[in-house]
Amino acid sequence: MLRKFGSPPSTILKMEYRCLNNNMKEFFKNTTNQLVMGSSLFLNIALFLFFYFFIKQGNIPIVLHYNIDWGVDYFGEVKSIFVLPTVGITILLLNGVLALKLWGKNRILSYFLTTATFLAQGFLIISGIALYMINK
Repeated sequence: MLRKFGSPPSTILKMEYRCLNNNMKEFFKNTTNQLVMGSSLFLNIALFLFFYFFIKQGNIPIVLHYNIDWGVDYFGEVKSIFVLPTVGITILLLNGVLALKLWGKNRILSYFLTTATFLAQGFLIISGIALYMINK
């Protein structure tokens, strides 16, 4: 049923889907986007696997935060260390969707978002290695 003004909602959704689908194809055809987003995903998976295989599972609390001025200031359960990869995948998904939506309008901002995602994953890897060394 057509509304009095404008297109029916289903037509608008189909147009939005078609536009997003075309942007997605163009976005992932770009070699830079493939490299940066693929590397970000690889780093996130590597961080998750690093924690899974190298952090000892047990009931003993582990250090979750270290401050250079006061030393250890936060202990917690072993499963709490998986917050880092969860934050990383959240950043990856949010920035990836925003970069995809902006790809047709502003490619520079899209590149900025994908690069920021990669840098965030790098900092999370550094944080994870530091936590591993503190808990070793």
